[in-house]
Amino acid sequence: MNERDAATEALIREVDEDLKRDQFDKLWKAYGNYIVAGAVALVLGVAGNEAWNHWKTGQAQAESASYLAASQQASRSKDMSGLDDLAKNGKTVYASLASFQKAGHLTFSQDLTNAVLAYQAAAASKEMGPLYQSAARLHALMLEIDSGEPARLESELAPLAAANEPWRHSSLELQALLALRTGNNDKAKDILAVLADDATAPQGLRARAAELRQALEAKGRSL
Repeated sequence: MNERDAATEALIREVDEDLKRDQFDKLWKAYGNYIVAGAVALVLGVAGNEAWNHWKTGQAQAESASYLAASQQASRSKDMSGLDDLAKNGKTVYASLASFQKAGHLTFSQDLTNAVLAYQAAAASKEMGPLYQSAARLHALMLEIDSGEPARLESELAPLAAANEPWRHSSLELQALLALRTGNNDKAKDILAVLADDATAPQGLRARAAELRQALEAKGRSL
């Protein structure tokens, strides 16, 4: 297995751990996992690609070995000291990936406060550029979507959901979930309708949006 495959595999393992959390309210709990799954898969797919693009330098190759060793250590023994050290002292893209990986382990252990901080640390890194920064920011917002202060969440989601932003569709999904959480079902249905009809959105995301919108309409008719 080469460094690219190993790094990508490590990130995929983090996705699996992230998706095991159970944080959503009853109305959209059944749908939230699918929404988050689609967004996370996109986030980590890009992250793995960006990591490979930065792997070519000698320092990046050395840090890639440190990253893989630290990831294995965290998986085996829950010891994240290696990830912490690389996140704080690394000079390449792998410092950002270490923050991302640490956040995944913290999420799985339900330490969501520190997981959010780890994702925010990754978002603050400029090593992987604005695309990856936005991805990490989106990940942090996912973890806060059912507990964070709604006005702040909406404010932080708005720029990510703007036209031509790379994570626009996933951000709109989170905006719909936030609207549901705050009882604004009409707003949620409007957002979901936009997503369901958007030919540029991933097909799976469009299907999820249509299904959730139908569920909301059916719930409204039953009241």
